[in-house]
Amino acid sequence: MQIKRLIFLVLFLFYGVTVLPQQQLKSGEADLESYRMYSENKWNELLQFGKNTITSGIDFPLLRMRIGYAAFMLGNYSECLKHYQSVLAQNADNATALIYCYWSSYYLNNLSLARFYAGKMSPELRATENIRSALISGVNLEYSFKSTDVSIRGNAQYVKMGMNVELGHQLHLENNIALYNQIIQEPLFTAVTNNTNIQIAQKEFVTKLVYTASEKYQLIAGFHYLHTPFNNFLYRNYIGSAGVKYMMNYVQVQGFFQAGRIRDSTYTQANAVISYFPKGNTNLYLVADLAVSKEPTLSQTLGFRFNKKISLEGRITGGAYYNLLSNDALYVYDDIDLKKLRIGGSLYYMINKGCTFQCHYAFDRKELYQRTGIYFNQHSITGGIQWNF
Repeated sequence: MQIKRLIFLVLFLFYGVTVLPQQQLKSGEADLESYRMYSENKWNELLQFGKNTITSGIDFPLLRMRIGYAAFMLGNYSECLKHYQSVLAQNADNATALIYCYWSSYYLNNLSLARFYAGKMSPELRATENIRSALISGVNLEYSFKSTDVSIRGNAQYVKMGMNVELGHQLHLENNIALYNQIIQEPLFTAVTNNTNIQIAQKEFVTKLVYTASEKYQLIAGFHYLHTPFNNFLYRNYIGSAGVKYMMNYVQVQGFFQAGRIRDSTYTQANAVISYFPKGNTNLYLVADLAVSKEPTLSQTLGFRFNKKISLEGRITGGAYYNLLSNDALYVYDDIDLKKLRIGGSLYYMINKGCTFQCHYAFDRKELYQRTGIYFNQHSITGGIQWNF
């Protein structure tokens, strides 16, 4: 037993006089080298050097802060978040880390996460960064005109108005009201009076609550009510929804479940959404949304920033469906005709830092109600504007 203790003591002393000083020396070298690159604005070199240094087992907060700053200067906000979050894990009050986590989240268009970091700041720090805690943080307006190439389905109009409200730095509320109008003919609806002139004047109310529980998790709950007159019929449709979003640095994963009543039957839908930012910013992003109900559908979006003011998106939805809920049940695609294909594109123009104009086009291929093989097309043009305060 005494011999084992003696051997252990010798090994411990050997480690203390050889390995530890070597690690301290390497940390000191990494400190000096990273500071040199930082001082010379060599952001690409600093970022690669920092990654290699951390991989080799040397890691300390000041190195992380320099790497994070280099990533921020290169416009890689996901990488910046990764390193400053590591700093906050050791010191939750680090002002510099809070500032860059806030702005990185903001430039990644994750405003709820940005507000979460703003809530960790002191009032003086928020004032320094000109971060306002407005109760009403944004308003939006949207108008859509939909035309068809078949006479028994009239043109449609859709108007939506919304307001975003902050109930604290972690609780975000979105409220929307919408109006949808269309006149259709459907001779097969024998129970509907005057079925050659069915006037749909639908009114909608949508509310969504987002709670940012941590820098990784968001909890989402919502309710969508639709008041749909159908000549001598009146439908009161409603959809309740709940979901959770897990936020990694380059990838966001969301699971969402929706249930309610549409027309005369119950409706359920589960969504799995994956968003990927390969460059660590919104210069390029991909979104895949798998919706599973009676008819599974897959929506895919590819977006990229054309220049500092203009961003473009393209999307396609495949799978035959009658009903489909999208954007956390904000939009309810419900009509009597079977949808077979949806293709669209969007343009976003940033008028200024707080105001963005949007223009969307969508093409829908549909099959007429109970007329197998008889198709028609619908074209939708949508314009909108979003103000963030």
